[in-house]
Amino acid sequence: MTRSTVVLACLAATLSGTLAAGHQDRAVALSREPVNLDPAWRQQVLGVPGTFVPPESVTAEGNDGTVTGADGVLQEGGAAAALTTTAPRGARLVLDLGVLAGGYVELGVRRASGAPVRASYAEARQYLTPDGDADPDPDGYFHKGRTLGTDDDPDGRADVYAPPSAPTVLRSPGLRGSQRYIAITLDGPGSLTLDFVRVRQTTFPGAYDGHFLSSDPVLNRAWYASAYGVDLSTARGPRTATGQAPPWVVMDGPKRDRTVYAGDVQLVALGAYQQGAAYRRILRDTINLFACQQLPDGTLPVTSRIDVPCEPGAPGPPDGSPAGFEPPALAAEVRLDSFTALWVVSVADYLRFTGDRQFVRSLLPVARRAVRFFDARASDTDGGLFRTADYGGLPAQNWHTPDRAAGVDATTNAAYYAALRSLARLERSVAGDRGAATALDRRADHVRTALLTRMWDPEAGAMTLNADDPRGDHTADSNAAALVFGVLDPEQARHATAYLDTHLSGPYGTLTTRHADNPYMTRYISPYVMGQESLGRFRYGDGAGALRVIRSAWGHMIRNGPGTPWEEVGADGNPTVPRPGTSLTWGGHVGMAHAWSTAVPALSMGVLGVRPLGDGYRTWAVEPDPVDLRWAQGDVPVPAGEISVRWRRGAGDDSFALTVRAPKGTTGRVAIPLLGADRTIAINGRVAWLDGRPSGDAGRGAHQVGDTVVFEAVSGTRTFAWAR
Repeated sequence: MTRSTVVLACLAATLSGTLAAGHQDRAVALSREPVNLDPAWRQQVLGVPGTFVPPESVTAEGNDGTVTGADGVLQEGGAAAALTTTAPRGARLVLDLGVLAGGYVELGVRRASGAPVRASYAEARQYLTPDGDADPDPDGYFHKGRTLGTDDDPDGRADVYAPPSAPTVLRSPGLRGSQRYIAITLDGPGSLTLDFVRVRQTTFPGAYDGHFLSSDPVLNRAWYASAYGVDLSTARGPRTATGQAPPWVVMDGPKRDRTVYAGDVQLVALGAYQQGAAYRRILRDTINLFACQQLPDGTLPVTSRIDVPCEPGAPGPPDGSPAGFEPPALAAEVRLDSFTALWVVSVADYLRFTGDRQFVRSLLPVARRAVRFFDARASDTDGGLFRTADYGGLPAQNWHTPDRAAGVDATTNAAYYAALRSLARLERSVAGDRGAATALDRRADHVRTALLTRMWDPEAGAMTLNADDPRGDHTADSNAAALVFGVLDPEQARHATAYLDTHLSGPYGTLTTRHADNPYMTRYISPYVMGQESLGRFRYGDGAGALRVIRSAWGHMIRNGPGTPWEEVGADGNPTVPRPGTSLTWGGHVGMAHAWSTAVPALSMGVLGVRPLGDGYRTWAVEPDPVDLRWAQGDVPVPAGEISVRWRRGAGDDSFALTVRAPKGTTGRVAIPLLGADRTIAINGRVAWLDGRPSGDAGRGAHQVGDTVVFEAVSGTRTFAWAR
C-alpha cells in the first residue's frame, strides 16, 4: 500500500467517523425535544356543541310564491323570514345545517295561515323531495321514511303541521335520525312567518379525547367524518319506569334501520375505542344487548332493538328475546349466521381494549354456545368448514343482503376462524382453562387450513367467495376478511392485495365483484368491506395500499355527500345500489352516514400504530407505519389514561422523531421505522441503537425486526430520534 493510499484511507475513515458523529449528535439533540403537538386537530371535529344545531345558510326556491328576509331564520329572535305560496309547495326555504344532525326538528313560527306547513328532511341535497329522502316506492319497506327502530316513532322523513293560530314552536312528532338539509313550504296557498329552524340533538356528544391528525387533509377528514358517523349512530331508549336513563348504544346508522346489528359492532367498536373513553361503556352495553337474546341453537338475532332490557352481567338462558322486545319482523325473516361469529370476536376485542374481565366472564356461556353452533354444522364433508344453509324456515344470507349465501362461504368461515381464536383467548385469559383454549386453537388451525385448501385460488392469487358459486367469484369481502382476521400467509396476502388492486380497484373504491349479474354478490362498493380491507392491509405491511383505499373511497364520499361516509356506494360513484328482487332502486334510502363505514381503525392502529397487547392496554404497542406521510399525531384513550403518539420525518427523510407518552402503570413496545437504512437511534438524549445493535442502558433489549428497531418495556414519556 502506497503512502497516498494510506492517507486517503485515513481521511475516509476520519470523514466517515465525523459524519457518523454528526448523525449521532443530531439524533441525540432531536431526542431531547418532544415532537410538538398540533392543536389544529380540534378544528376537524364535525359535531356541533350544545343542545341545538342551527342552519348555516338558507336559499329560496320556487316561482309560485315569494320569500322575503330568508336570512332571518339563521338567527333566532331576529328578523323573521316570510314565505307566501300561491300553489301547493309553490315556494320553499331550503336550509343547510352545514353538517348532519340527528334529533327533533323545531320550527319557531310567529304567524301562519292557509295551507298546512310542511318540513322535509334529507341527508343529501339531491334527495330533498316533498317527502324528504324517504323511499318513494309504495311497495318498499322504507316507504315514507319507515325504519326498523322504535325510538323515532312516528317515523318519517317529512312532517306536516296545521298552521298554528298563535306564535309557537313546532316540533317533529318523532326524532328525525339524520339530516343536513331541511325544506320548509306550504301544501297550498298560504303564508308563514318563520323565526328559526333548528335540530334539538339527541345523539351522544363525542368528547374526542381520542384524536388523529396528519400531513394529509384527506385522511384527516376521513378520520373525523368516520368518527362523527359513529356519534350520529348512537341512541338510547325511553327512560325506565324508575326514571333511570337507559344506556347509550351504537346502531347501524341514524336514518333508516335504527337498530343494532351484531356483525356491524365488531368493526365499529375498533374505531369507537379510538375516539373516546366513554365509548368503552357504550360498546359494553351495545354488545350486551345480544347476550340475553340468544336462541336455543346458539345463534343471536341478526339485529336488536335499542331498548331491550338486558342487565349487564346477567344474560340468562338461551331462550330468545324478552317478551315484547323481539327483533323487527323484517329482520327476523333471514339468517345471518356470520354475525353470531363476529359478536364473539367483539367480546374478545372488548376485553383487549377495556380489560373488563368481570363483564366478559358473564358472557362466556353465550360465546361458548355460539361457537358450538358453528362446530355442530362444520362437517367432515366440507373439510370441517361451516356450511351456510337455509334452515329453521329462514333463508341464509350474509352481510350483503339479500344476495344468496348458501354454501361454504369464505367470509363466514373467516369469521368462524376468528371466533375460535377469540374464544380460545377468553378461555385462557378469563376462565383460566388452558385445556379448552388449546383445543379451540387446534380447531382454529384446522379451519384455517381447510379454508385455504378449499377457498384459496392459487392461480388467481385470491380467495373465492363461495364453494357453491358456479362463477368461482373472487370478491372483495372474501379477501378483506382473510386479511383482517389473519387467515393468509404473507405471500398469499401479497397476492390477494395485488388481486384487489388489479381486478377490483376503481376510482371510488374497491368493487365487491367484477360481475354485474352474480346472484351471490351485488356489484357495488362497500365502505364496510374497505374498512376491513384497509385494516387488513396494514396488518400485512401494505400501508400504501390501505391509504390508497381510504383516499379514493372516503375522499369521494366526503366530497360528494353531506360530509360523512356512506353506507354503500354504487359502482358509478353514486349512492344508488339496486338490489335484484327488491324495491331498493333509489339512492335516497342509502344512509349517507353509517357507523360501519369507518376509516378510524386503520388510521389510528396503522398510521399511529397504537394497539393493546395486554388486556386493557396494561401492555401496549406503538408501531407506526409512516407510508408517504410527513407527520402524524394522535391520542388513544385507554383505561389508565391516554397513549399519545406524535411522529415527524425530516425533509428528504433526513430524520425521524417519535414521541410516545403512556399512562403510569403501563409499559409497551415501540417500533422505530428505519425507512430503508441503518440508523443511530437516541432516546431522550441517550444513544440507544448504534451500528446495528443496542447501545447502553437506553437500548437494553432492543432488536431489529424487518425495517424497524423495536424497544421493549417502554414507559412514561419517551422521544426516539435518528438523523443523517
